[in-house]
Amino acid sequence: MALTRTVRPLCAPSLNNAEPFLSIVFTRAFSAPAATEMKPIRINENMSFRPAYNSHLEPNRRPIVLMYGWLVAKSQHIHKYGDFYLGKGFDVLHIKINPLQLLWPRRAQAVIGQTGDFITDKSRCTQPILVHGFSVGGYLYGEMLVKFVSDPQRFGNMKERVRGQIFDSPVDVKGIPYGVGRAVTPVPVLQKTITFGLDTYLKLFQQSVLQYYKRSSAAFYANPLHSPSLVFYSKRDLIGAPGPIEDVIRGWKEGGALVHSKCWEDTPHVGHFKYHPVQYIGALNNFLTAIGLQPELMVVKEGAEKASA
Repeated sequence: MALTRTVRPLCAPSLNNAEPFLSIVFTRAFSAPAATEMKPIRINENMSFRPAYNSHLEPNRRPIVLMYGWLVAKSQHIHKYGDFYLGKGFDVLHIKINPLQLLWPRRAQAVIGQTGDFITDKSRCTQPILVHGFSVGGYLYGEMLVKFVSDPQRFGNMKERVRGQIFDSPVDVKGIPYGVGRAVTPVPVLQKTITFGLDTYLKLFQQSVLQYYKRSSAAFYANPLHSPSLVFYSKRDLIGAPGPIEDVIRGWKEGGALVHSKCWEDTPHVGHFKYHPVQYIGALNNFLTAIGLQPELMVVKEGAEKASA
């Protein structure tokens, strides 16, 4: 069993011996997401597609939402957010990774490659794109930005296609060990064990693992597409800490991007909609109106306040 394996001292960490190390850190099995009434089209274990069949918009012109879920998010939870967009006639592509894929960047990058294939397919290559990422979804979208920038011939029109980006409790690279520990178990002792193990893992594999996180983080901070942004966060959140999030907001605004934000005092990680649904939906509607993806509905000032620099 993985718990009884003996790991030899690692003098020169490499990609070949990183995965056995992860098998020791993780002891929990992950169950598949529960089925929902929406019956999404399953593309693979990481992606499912929910087309807006009743949309009044033409298929090649209606927005498609790239929804990057949080770790071990259950379908019935993440689909509530997708329902909001389906009701507006938007298609929704749900994208998720498991903890081992998060901690093995090349596997996460493979998922991002599949996402790139999906949105550049001939049947979708003109659809406007809206990004909505939760928690580690910020890391995944950073990887997506790296791909956009590195292959301008294929993704050269993304600055025009990506109409806006929304992030709920985005996690910086420093928050990954702490966040993963709390995502996989509610037991405090095991959380501390996993956090310590992952901190050690990142130190051991700086060249083969940590560099990818830093590259994604740099792309996320740079916002190379200058996309308008909406950010939800909380002062109480220990995983998506407010300090790094406010640094990102400040940098985006200094770069000339439109930035809306909403910060609560006490909501938990990715729990903002659960505790403040009216404010959350109000901020979403105001943002979609501001970026031209829906007609003006109403003004909800509290939900669309801008971050202070």
